[in-house]
Parts: sequence; structure tokens; C-alpha cells
Amino acid sequence: MDRRHADRMKMRRHRVFLLCTVGLCVISFLHYYKALHYVSLLRELSAPYPNIKSFIMVTDFFWREKGVAATPLSPASPEEAPPLPVLHQLDVKAEPKGGRGMGSIPLREEPAPPHPWEIPANHQRGDAPNKGGAEDILKTRNPSQLSGPELPEVPLGREHQGAHKDRLPDTAERIMGDLHTRTHQLQDDKTPYFVRTKAGALCFRQGTEVAAPKEYNEKSGASMADRVGEGARAGPAGQRKLLDVQQQPSITPKAKARSRGNGKRLVKCVCRPGWHGPYCGVPTMVYHSNLPTKERLTPRETPRRVINAINVNHEFDLLHVRFHELAQAVDLFLVCESNFTAYGEKRPLTFLRLLLNGTYDYIRHKILYVFLDHFPDGGRQDGWIADDYLRTFLTHNGMSRVVGGRSDDVFVINDADEIPAREGLLFLKLFDGWTEPFAIHMRKSLYGFFWKQFGSLEVISGCTLGMLRAVYDGDGIKLRRREYYTMPGFRKYENDTGHILVQWSIGSPFHFAGWHCSWCFTPEGIYFKLVSAQNGDFPRWGDYEDKRDLNYIRDLIKTGGWFDGSLQEYPLADPKEHMYAPKYMLEHFNRYRYLLENPYNKESRLSEG
Repeated sequence: MDRRHADRMKMRRHRVFLLCTVGLCVISFLHYYKALHYVSLLRELSAPYPNIKSFIMVTDFFWREKGVAATPLSPASPEEAPPLPVLHQLDVKAEPKGGRGMGSIPLREEPAPPHPWEIPANHQRGDAPNKGGAEDILKTRNPSQLSGPELPEVPLGREHQGAHKDRLPDTAERIMGDLHTRTHQLQDDKTPYFVRTKAGALCFRQGTEVAAPKEYNEKSGASMADRVGEGARAGPAGQRKLLDVQQQPSITPKAKARSRGNGKRLVKCVCRPGWHGPYCGVPTMVYHSNLPTKERLTPRETPRRVINAINVNHEFDLLHVRFHELAQAVDLFLVCESNFTAYGEKRPLTFLRLLLNGTYDYIRHKILYVFLDHFPDGGRQDGWIADDYLRTFLTHNGMSRVVGGRSDDVFVINDADEIPAREGLLFLKLFDGWTEPFAIHMRKSLYGFFWKQFGSLEVISGCTLGMLRAVYDGDGIKLRRREYYTMPGFRKYENDTGHILVQWSIGSPFHFAGWHCSWCFTPEGIYFKLVSAQNGDFPRWGDYEDKRDLNYIRDLIKTGGWFDGSLQEYPLADPKEHMYAPKYMLEHFNRYRYLLENPYNKESRLSEG
């Protein structure tokens, strides 16, 4: 009798447990229904690039799965989209040399603006050692010491290693003026990115085909060509291909206007190779991404403002490339410079010098200078403290000085050697319907773009300003290194905004959305990267004298080897291939030859000659 009673009690407990489990599953399904309905399982299984993570997300209830696979773009007509006002290009006048308000800053006598991207003549050919005490010079001089006003340096001692304890001498503060405290007022971008054709289609200028077959030109193509104008014309010879041309065939001119079953006229844009969607505004890197909301993308009447934040040390070659690549897409660059290296030693403010002597006048109106004048407590003992603090200070100080930001504006934070492609940021700027936060798949290379590495580097890079403040506490390092669903404010942000936070990545391992060029310097630049590296990314190769030898570094560049003696396998890379390097570098090939071709390869030197 007792045994039977015990069995019945056990069965009841099992039933209660089973009912509770089913209840939890139902509640979880209801809670995530809005997120799950973004992804069509049948479409995912039939997609040309299925992603197993999206299948897990659909069949599971674990929020920790981040990836959502790509779904085909909707063929829906854009005819019902709200008409965009005809906007005019912003009339941006060049500021006086040195930027607004620079005239009153006392500077020493300045030579002609330097060109830090140009390599010394002795590094453009061969691997002949630099004799005559080159290494002795390097030990006493920073590679970024270019012509310009001399800035006093702060002596480094124990009393100078705490946060907020170090200040530049009065002379440096007088030279800098109020540059590091100024605010920046964000302005709306008035550029007419979209055009409405005579037939009624709303099309993205850069992605819309203008030239058409003869039959089409005779009928209605000419009117569209007149409306689209300069903004959609093909670039000059030698321009980087906009995007991958492996796509579904673009709509033919004959198919531009069709009739639906109910007799309603369907108008479509004619997309150029590399552009997709009913508005021809979705680049291939987004088309082949795992964005789960491709069917919901619509153009904005007012473009978002894009803010790109970076810390700079001596990456001035890549800095020029970034400014030219992203000038059209980015509205403000937050550039942070410190008078301390990541190791905690003093360094000159070279970027400030270049900013004041006119080197960056072509982009000066979009730069907000952030000055980090102290080294964080504990940064010498644990280099990751210093590394994290750089991005924390950059975001807190920089964003506190930005005026007029809207919650749906875009914030992107990168390392100086990470350069996003212009097309990806333009998409974020011009379209509604994408989710956040987002990562970027970047082409990986070492020492130069000639040593291409397998796969891609996927880095969490951005979100809206609303999410940055509400979820990440305005801290850029949390955006790059913390999963958003572990942050205490993420659920409240979801509820308050009605947004479903689904992380996605621009691009894929096969469709790059940017470039990551690691250790891409001259041998002297690599030397200074070694000796200024943080005290945390072990082994710290700068501590080994033989690794700092310039001839040894030249040999690494020549062979593609690493400091531990290993030799990697690299896929073939050709400067003519798609997404080999940013467009500006390819257009100025001789200037950047040492990063585009192996300078110590005999064939490269022969082709140069």
C-alpha cells in the first residue's frame, strides 16, 4: 500500500514538472515571438547561404544565439514609399587653415604640410639595411615626429601614472587652445541620395543604372538619365569595384514597368551590379549578410548622422585612407590622442601637430579632437586596463561634446587599423529597418594588403546613440566587448523603444565590408608599435631585443612570418581583386606601394622599376 502511494506521488511530481516546463516554453515563445517572426524558416533553408545559427534561433529559445541568417530581399514595389523631398548638396566652404578659431593660436614657424603617408626612399626598394646608427636614432625618436610645432613632453614618474593627475605644461595648453574642449553641432545631411524618376520609382542614385540599351533610351531612359545626373555616373577608370558583382541579374529595362494581376502598375529601379533591392540601395555586403529584416528596409526622408570614433597612435597612413574612404558617409570623426603610449610612457602629440599645421584641412570640419592627458591607475601592471580605458574615455569625453545628436543616429567605434567600407555605413545612414547592435566583417591582412589572411575579422562595431546610452552606459568598450543581453539596461531599452535587439553583421566571410590591416607600417613603424604596446598582450615582443632589430622586421615583412618564428599560409592576393584595399589607396598606388606590394619582394621591385 505504501509503495503504491509513493508511486502515485512520484507520478504527480513528474506531471507538475512537465506542466511547468511546458508553461515556461509557451511563455518564452510568446516573449520572443516578435523576434522570431523576423526570420522565415522555409526561406532560410532555401537560401543560397544558410546559416546554422539562424536555424538554432528559430528552433530554440536561447537568447544567447546572435546570428540570424540572410533572407532574400523582398521584390515588393517601392511605389508606395513616401516621396522624398528634393534636397540640395550642402554648401561646405573650406575653413581657414588650422580650422575654425585657429588664427589666434600661437604657433612656431611651420614648414610645408608634411605627408606622413609617404615612405622614405630607402624603404621603397630592396631590403638593404639602414646603416649609420638607424636603431640608435629610433631609440630616441618617435616615428611620428614629423615637421610641425614642437610640443613639450610630460616627464613620466610614479606620481604621473594615476588618472586625472597629469596635465600638459602651460605652453602646450596655449598651443592647443580650446581644441580639446570645443563642442560640435551635428547638422542634417542635405545631399540628395535618392531620386524619383519620371516613371515614379524612388531610386538610390549611386546604385541606379543610368546607361541603358538603345530601345530603352529612345522611349523613357533619357528622362531618367537627366534626373539622376552626376551623382549616379560611373566612377573614373581604375576605381575600386563598388561591390561583388556575383548577384541575381538586374532588372532589364523592358521589365522596368509591368502590370500586376489587378492591373496596378509596378515600377522598379534598374540596379547597377553590386546593388540590390527595390530602391537599388542595398549593397552586396548587406545583401549577403545575416540581417534578419531585409524585407522591412525603407529609405529615410532625413539621413541619420554617422559618428566614427577612433584612437590614434602613429597610424597616419591609414588615417588618411579612412578619412577619404568615409568622408561621404561619416558626419563626424571623434579622434582621441594621448600623450602616453599604451605602455604608459610619454609620447608627442603628433596628430595634434598635423591638425594644427593644415595637414587635415580637407576633412577638418568633420574632426572633433579628444585629448587624453592622463594614464589610468593600474594600466602599467595590467595593460588591458589601459586598453579598455582608451575607448571608455574616447566615448565619454567625445560624445559629451556632441550637440544635436538624435537617438537613431549611428555610432561606430574602430581601432585605427580597422577601416569600414563606405557602402556599408551609407546603408546604415540612409535606411530604416535594420536591427542593432551590428558587427563588421573585415578583410584580414598582415604587414600590408599583400599578405591576405584566411577568413574575415568580425568585430562588433556600432549601434544607435539611443542604445549606446541606454544599454552600454555610453561606454565604447562595452559595445565592443560585452554581449548586449548581459547588460542590465537592454530589456528596458527593448520595452521603451519597441525594438527587438538582434545582433547582425555587415558582410560575411566571403563578402567583406571593410579592411583590417594589422601591423601595417614601415619597419620603423613596427618597431615603435613593439615598444609602445600595452603590458598585457603577451608575449610582449617589444621586450625582446632581437625582435626589435630592423633587419629582422624587414625579413618578417618579406616572408609573412610572425615573431614566434612561425610562417603562415596565405591565399593568393592580387591588387586587381575585389576589396583588395580601399579605393583611395589604389588611386594613389605609388604613394601606398609599400602597403599594396611587398617592398622586399624582388618581383615587386622590378615592377616598380
